[in-house]
Amino acid sequence: MFQTQGDVTITNLLKATMLFSGDRPRTLTISAPSLPERAMRTIRRYAELGYIARLRLLLGEQPDATVFNGFAVEIELAITPNAPSLLMWQGSTNTAVIQGTMPDTVTPSLHLYAGLLCGNQSTTLRNATDAFEALFRSRYRRMQQAEAEAATVAAKTVASASPDAPAVQSAGVLASENKKKSNRKTKKSNEKSNQSMATTSATEESR
Repeated sequence: MFQTQGDVTITNLLKATMLFSGDRPRTLTISAPSLPERAMRTIRRYAELGYIARLRLLLGEQPDATVFNGFAVEIELAITPNAPSLLMWQGSTNTAVIQGTMPDTVTPSLHLYAGLLCGNQSTTLRNATDAFEALFRSRYRRMQQAEAEAATVAAKTVASASPDAPAVQSAGVLASENKKKSNRKTKKSNEKSNQSMATTSATEESR
């Protein structure tokens, strides 16, 4: 357990705890009401340097999609109201976890934190993060399902609104109408032929 006087921001915590997680590849998990721009710049820089292989975010609000432009790492994003405040670096051998407020700017007041550093297979780590992991997984799956459903609906909408659909239908109707007209013409032609043959036969008989 430790405390600060509000002079430690999320960016400071990112920098201070990254090396505790050991060697790369590293997974960075951040849970916070929102993702501060300054922290995002630091995360982007770490990704460019290869310090981060995977980024997991559990936020209280949907971030601007443009903040992820150009990211070369895997990103998992989930949204939930009242997201708990947590920062976790998981390296190849160790995991460093900080639980507490993640301020973006210096706010003179008392901030309490709980810190944990242990091996990735530690029972203590699982006990400390099980509740968070369950929340993240459930929210992440819901977002994936919602995105898949939205993509399906969009695909159906595009297909039904496609200009090719009426053309295909019209072509089928025209083909059907042309076939009907052809059948009618053939029928009339056959009738005329039959009438002509009947007239010829009657003339020959009278002779």
